[in-house]
Amino acid sequence: MIETHATNLAESVRILVHSSDEKHHRRAASAKVAKIQPKRQFPDREIREKRTFWAMLAFGLLLGGLELFIVLHYL
Repeated sequence: MIETHATNLAESVRILVHSSDEKHHRRAASAKVAKIQPKRQFPDREIREKRTFWAMLAFGLLLGGLELFIVLHYL
């Protein structure tokens, strides 16, 4: 049924995957794999991730405290 709407569906999917691989700099699974060193994170990114962690932790504690207050208030 799909073939009636898109006769070249397989070719379209292949082209989309190929262009996506090029965009994300991926290699084919059959390509020779050289030693790839893991990318180092930039200091700015590490700082941003730490800030995000602490912000999420504080927000979680705030929500937990609020929930505890509400539960204890109704007892």
